[in-house]
Amino acid sequence: MGQQLSKVKPLCPPGRPPRYEDVPFAEVTLDNGEPYTLKMDIYQDLNQKTPGPCIIYYFGGGWMYGEYKQVTQKAVYCRELIRLVEQGFTIVSPSYRLASQSVFPACIHDCKGVVRFLKARSKRYNIDPERIGVLGNSAGGHLAAMVAMSANCREMEGDVGGNQEYTSTVRAAAIFYAPSDLVELIKNDANAALKNLSGTEVDHADKSMDTVVTQILGYTEPGKSLLDLNRLLESGNTSEGDWKYIELAKKCSPITYASADSPPMMILHGGKDPLVPIEQSESLYKALVSSDADAMYLSSSQANHGPTMGEEADHMAYQFLKSRL
Repeated sequence: MGQQLSKVKPLCPPGRPPRYEDVPFAEVTLDNGEPYTLKMDIYQDLNQKTPGPCIIYYFGGGWMYGEYKQVTQKAVYCRELIRLVEQGFTIVSPSYRLASQSVFPACIHDCKGVVRFLKARSKRYNIDPERIGVLGNSAGGHLAAMVAMSANCREMEGDVGGNQEYTSTVRAAAIFYAPSDLVELIKNDANAALKNLSGTEVDHADKSMDTVVTQILGYTEPGKSLLDLNRLLESGNTSEGDWKYIELAKKCSPITYASADSPPMMILHGGKDPLVPIEQSESLYKALVSSDADAMYLSSSQANHGPTMGEEADHMAYQFLKSRL
């Protein structure tokens, strides 16, 4: 027991305060009908007065928990990105609706609304609207990939925060151990054994993703489980009423949007990830390569599901974004 406790990772708060704190970017409605304000923290050098590159960081947490203030996170990425403000980068950490607040595609619409908001106010926040990139880990990586890859899909765009005259296209993306094919994730999680998550960035979470997958899709009717959804998937019965959840999973999967128009992407995944199968990243990379997109894939054989892929791998992702922005 003592040995397992020693693996629990410490929290990883930002190393400096934001220049612009708690900036509201949209008013939305939760699934229970309550109004909710989405906010962001913007980290920037106090002396910056001219437009510069910007990286939006989407936090991980299984779409179920986490927050833009980074007070409960164990992943290192936001803290490390914030150090780039000394090199003229602006780092943005936004909120988005969690699955317990609103089901898919609400959080995707929120994350796209962030990009449009920053473009609309690029002069106010000293951001070059043509030099915006995204980075995310785990569920945040999924959201970063959706922002990057589905920019030309009107259905996925939503209208969160308005600013519809601007697009949510970004220049580059880096994603860490992200779910990229939710249909395959349904199959995997329906047949997966309980996982040991000690030592990961989610070492305090449930050891099963069953409830996460059903929650994000809104498949929460009493008596129904991920096994039922998987059985439907295997049957291929598209006339069944619940097939709409399979279609939603496809629409909310980055791999669905792989094309030559995808921005440059770097995909990272650990060989010892117990939560998101490494095949998720391998399949996404292959789909991008087949589409003649600009993509890189890095796997570190000993890396876990965060809270870091290792200093060398992490910095390769940051350098990738720096070079593309």
